Amino acid sequence: MQADLKKFYNDKKILITGHTTFLGSWLTMLLHNMGAKLTGFSMPPPAYPNMYIETDLHELIHSCIGDVRDFESFNNIVQQHQPEIVIHLSSVCGYIDSVEPKELYTINLLGSLNALEMCRQSANTRVFVNLVPDYSGTMMLKSCGKQNQGELDLVTGSFRSTEFLTTGYRNAYFDPNNYASHHKSVANVRTFPPVGGGDWSRNNLIQEYIHAMLSNKKQLMTRPEKSLYMLHVLDALTGVLVATRKFYEDASTSGVTCDCKIAAVDTYFMDEKWVAQTFSKHWDKNEILIKTDQKQPAGQLSYKGDSSGYIPVSNWTPKWDAETALKKTIEWHQARERGANMQRFSLGQVEEFLGVASSLRSSQ
Repeated sequence: MQADLKKFYNDKKILITGHTTFLGSWLTMLLHNMGAKLTGFSMPPPAYPNMYIETDLHELIHSCIGDVRDFESFNNIVQQHQPEIVIHLSSVCGYIDSVEPKELYTINLLGSLNALEMCRQSANTRVFVNLVPDYSGTMMLKSCGKQNQGELDLVTGSFRSTEFLTTGYRNAYFDPNNYASHHKSVANVRTFPPVGGGDWSRNNLIQEYIHAMLSNKKQLMTRPEKSLYMLHVLDALTGVLVATRKFYEDASTSGVTCDCKIAAVDTYFMDEKWVAQTFSKHWDKNEILIKTDQKQPAGQLSYKGDSSGYIPVSNWTPKWDAETALKKTIEWHQARERGANMQRFSLGQVEEFLGVASSLRSSQ
């Protein structure tokens, strides 16, 4: 039987690139709870508010703020902290709508190139995971006119290019069938953008609803035939950590190191009417009016995505259902409005999640 995640990650030296992002911040708190020795290297988040600042995340991780395109800085951090595992997130993941396409490509490509080259040169690094967001759904852009479709193609292309680069490095230097010659596992892990407290990316439907409530507008708008992926960020990141552990422990087994995807069942794809009704249920007991916007532009994107060549992460299933994921997101933002200590509250959600996960495992 595989070791418990918390036992495995305890005392592991881990470098998170992009730790100032929404995903990176929650990943930091999850691994902090598991006792990992954490180092983060990231460009500063370009948007405020953001999860990193709201939770005083620098208190939980050795945080290095710099340019991931600077290989010398990258290498110095690796030499100083000697990580066994590197989990690479785009430094602008979650804030992609704040960065011009040219800069997006230079950050993603050069950042990934430096991370991979550092992994190749490091004698201590055993696992490199490129965590890739799949923005092929509707969460990022509301309308899909020609211009926005092209912008989405550019954004998606910048992340796909990091996948090609990671695969190229694996094929050239880290052949899984010749593991004994390099002792390194390199893989892409892809996930749709999950939900959770602290995600202030633009064109975020849940943030729209929260803003409406805080502005005393007791009305929520929905758009027909649009869906959201309602997997909680802690579930998604636990899937990433399950895959990473397998790459670390079973890498010598032929065929183990391969590209994976966080693949939740269809019950996590919910239409906006369900989201609005469930949001209303958990936000306020007072009646909230839900209206349908009939002026929705034609040609909406759907969650299709091309994950050919990616296999679902094995031995992982989500612990929180879609309604619980939305409820926990709402609770996070309500706690912030009350002036709660958001680091303590967020770590409490991590504890609650792991407690649920542990109890579910023990009952299976």
